[in-house]
Formats: sequence, structure tokens, C-alpha cells
Amino acid sequence: MELKHVSFAYTPDHPLVKDFTAQVPEGQILTILGPNGAGKSTLLNLLDGQLMPSEGEILLADKPSADYSLKDRTAQIAVVSQQHQTYDDMTVREIVKIGRRPFHGLLDTVTDAEVAPFLDQVQLTAYADRALTSLSGGQQQRVWIAMALAQEPNYLLLDEPTTYLDIRYQGELMALIKQLQQDQSMTVILVLHDINQALQVSDAVWLIKNGALVQAGTPQDVINEQLLSDVFEMTVRIVDLPDYGRYVIQVPEVVGQDFD
Repeated sequence: MELKHVSFAYTPDHPLVKDFTAQVPEGQILTILGPNGAGKSTLLNLLDGQLMPSEGEILLADKPSADYSLKDRTAQIAVVSQQHQTYDDMTVREIVKIGRRPFHGLLDTVTDAEVAPFLDQVQLTAYADRALTSLSGGQQQRVWIAMALAQEPNYLLLDEPTTYLDIRYQGELMALIKQLQQDQSMTVILVLHDINQALQVSDAVWLIKNGALVQAGTPQDVINEQLLSDVFEMTVRIVDLPDYGRYVIQVPEVVGQDFD
């Protein structure tokens, strides 16, 4: 997947993505990182085909993404978004079966055995007959990932998957995503605003600001104090923690205080 001079705007005077050129590293975890309003989710929607560029083009398997039918694009790209359709009266298994729609004319023809591997991959086999609403937030997010995996995609796109999860479930979910990518050698594209999560799981990072690509490369190339301070408009420091590696912290700014 490749973007060539891609721009996008709902109105000409307010571009959300600007002249964006970059190549998605195949079979790796790529994180799109930047501050709120940087254009991360818009860029992800361009990659998954929900939005089409105002200028430039996106190539998928060396073919313009715009030339793919919805069915053909769905066979290659699966998306886990921040907002999910409500399936209050459905079980976990029934929801995961929805991911098999590209392979079936009728959803009723999807068997329990067909979705069993995807439930197992996200460790939800024991919850298959539970209602979605009976699960914790972290477990629900695993359901959406299982549904996406059921499409058997080449690309798995996740838009801020740890939003609304507490710190325990954030860590568990990041570990699961890393394990799934390693086991299946798929390309994973994440939108994150947490710099340290990006450091922990990413093979590559696109650092963006105001809809433009600031830097692309490995976390070691991109995660440096000057770049991050400029992009996030705050002072940061990178520290090395024994047994944990590099960690980014914000330096508190104390303005106008008198301690006398």
C-alpha cells in the first residue's frame, strides 16, 4: 500500500491531509502518531477506502484503491474503528460471523466451526455464547478484532484501539495486537496518540502534524526529543528504564509561580 501526493479536504480552504507521500511497510506494525487534530483518523479512512483523496492516489497491490469494489477492498482490508455498531442482542459468536460476509451470500450459512479459529486467536472461545453487553470493555474490543480477523485481511487497521480502556486492558490489547501480527505476518496500521504505546509495539512510525508527514521511519528514527517536542508542542524527555527500554515523559511547565 502506498500514498502518492495524497491530499484530502471537505472544503478547499480547510485541508485535513496535505501532499502525503509514504509507503506502508508490508508485514509490519505501522503506527500513525501525532497530536489531536493532526489528521490521523482521516488518513486511516483514506487508507481503508472510506474516503477518497481530493488529489493524488493510493495504491493497493500496485492498483489504485479507487478501482477496487467494496467487496474486493473488504477482502484485503479490515478496520476496527473507535465507534461500533450496537449489537446488544447478539452473542460474541454471532458478531464474529459478520466478518465472514465477504465469503458468503447469506450470513446464516456461516457455521460455528468457521469462526472458531478467530475466537481462539483473541482468547474468547469461552465467551462465544455470551452477549456482547455482558463483557468488559477490553473483551468487547477483542470481539471487534475477531470480527476483523474473520475477514482474513492482508491489512488490519485500528483507530485508537485503547481508547476508553483502563491501563491493564490497554497493555493486554497491545500485547495481543503484537502477537497476532507476528503469528500471521499481516500488516497492521494503528492510529495512536500515546507515544509510549507506539514505542512498545511499532516496527515503523509516521509522525504527522496538521495533516502533513513530518517524519517516517523506525521508532528509533522518529522518537527523539526535538521532533516530539516540536510536533506535540510540549517539552519531552526520553529516558531509559532498566528492563523496559526507552520511555517518553512530558516535562512539567511551571509558569508564573512564586514559591517565596
